[in-house]
Amino acid sequence: MICLLPLLLLAGAMSAQDGARLGAELQRIEASSGGVLGMSAVDLDTGVSIGWRSKERFPMMSVYKFPIAIRALALMEGGALPYRKWFKLEPSDYTPGYSPLRDQYPDGVVRTAGQLLELMVRDSDNVVCDFLLRQVGGPKAVDLLMNRLTQGGIRVDRSEEEMNADFDKMGAKAFVEDGRDSATPEAMTQLLVMTERRRLLQPKTTDTLIRWMTETQTGPNRIKALLPPGVRVWHKTGTGGTKDGVCLGTNDAGVMMPPGGAGRIAITVFVKLSTKDRAAQERAIAETALAVYRFYRDASSK
Repeated sequence: MICLLPLLLLAGAMSAQDGARLGAELQRIEASSGGVLGMSAVDLDTGVSIGWRSKERFPMMSVYKFPIAIRALALMEGGALPYRKWFKLEPSDYTPGYSPLRDQYPDGVVRTAGQLLELMVRDSDNVVCDFLLRQVGGPKAVDLLMNRLTQGGIRVDRSEEEMNADFDKMGAKAFVEDGRDSATPEAMTQLLVMTERRRLLQPKTTDTLIRWMTETQTGPNRIKALLPPGVRVWHKTGTGGTKDGVCLGTNDAGVMMPPGGAGRIAITVFVKLSTKDRAAQERAIAETALAVYRFYRDASSK
């Protein structure tokens, strides 16, 4: 790996001129975001990786449901958490935060483990996430798995309810400095690559996870917003709150899949501590994804 610009890292046979051009574009995009932008991407065909603040830690927000899902699916494959096991969610299980399931069934509901997992991944339901997190051994169990897979690059420490309460008390800057439930863009992209290459779960299980992450309606203005027609994206978003004019984080992590299957790109884009509105942050994510997509496509045509 060689450093072509501050915080822009490249591996592989890329020209310094191409890297400098992309670095200048990312610098402009970061300024437009009103905060700190982190990005890591890997061309799955060539292995060429690029990054912008790729080793810096960012709060994951709901992107952390992706590691939780991997832990849950691994338990399902091993029989420790049967996919068709029934669970009843009582009103006492309901917590504040985003939850389509709670809003639709205020008096409680019965669902299988598989159905709940789909709701957590596809709909980013916070109540379901906290319920499933308890079923898979809690944050420590997920963190142990992530530590093994990413050597500390991804941390899972609290429930959604605990994170929301801590944010209300701490505010954005102190929450970020705390470091819990954070990840480096590089580590999250590493997890995406391992998933896409079917190295973590059985192929059929992975196909199901990717289908949920493709069907999700969250984040239409992020990674996939500006990509050319026909490029599909499977991804997980994360959205933090704003306090005292500072947004905790706006995130997206996924795989861009051009028509035909060649040229797949795993990418993570995190924005933290922005003083601009959500639209500006999402635009920065979309522009970053497009710049990275073009960078790899131009390189492959040379």
